[in-house]
Amino acid sequence: MAYLKGLAGCFERCRQIVYNVRVFSTFSGIRMKKTLILFVISLMSGCVSSPSTPPSTQNEDVAQADKAITSLPEDQSESVKVMPSVPVVVTPTETTPQTVQTPPPVAKPQPEKVKTRDGKLILGQHEWVWLSPAKQFVKVRINQEQKASTLGVTALVPFERDGNEWVKFTARGMDFELPVTRWLEKEDAKSAIVQVRTILGDLNALTDFALVEGKDVVLGENFTKDVAIVDSTRDFVQPKKKK
Repeated sequence: MAYLKGLAGCFERCRQIVYNVRVFSTFSGIRMKKTLILFVISLMSGCVSSPSTPPSTQNEDVAQADKAITSLPEDQSESVKVMPSVPVVVTPTETTPQTVQTPPPVAKPQPEKVKTRDGKLILGQHEWVWLSPAKQFVKVRINQEQKASTLGVTALVPFERDGNEWVKFTARGMDFELPVTRWLEKEDAKSAIVQVRTILGDLNALTDFALVEGKDVVLGENFTKDVAIVDSTRDFVQPKKKK
């Protein structure tokens, strides 16, 4: 009978030890060894103690076991192993990148050419010309198929001055008197040729003009030959210059 009571006491001790093992299961190494030693000591003490150990005595035994464990030297114990937390992997949400359309670069306007590579002036169908006698810019038409330049005038009157031939005429609402350099005869008609200082772009020259009835001013081959070319698709290519 006493034997059975002893076994019952051992069973109670084992239950208490299981509880202790659960409490200290987070420790490792020497701490686990301490727990096993506690288990053996408690088991042996339960087997030899009286079968009717009161609960208060059991609690005192547990307290003494805890005290014994904590009183062990620190160099014989290991630090508590903290289980590392499992990192949470956040999968980024796939987003469709927005395509930003970059506007094409705006091409800078290239300056229009006013000269050829060999230095000739590029003229449009119409240009502004500075005529010295008129002291103003006059709109002229460029015609390379016409050999002589012409100046449209009205009220043309020849006269003689100091033994030389002169002409008086009206052009652009102004009256002019100029000496005649020669006469151009064509089909029973004569045209007085006068010289007029003409400035067009970089060209500055005394140019022969045939005086004809009308208002238009035309620069012919005698002005453009060897110094200029004509681009019939353009107008007023050359800048206005007085000198």
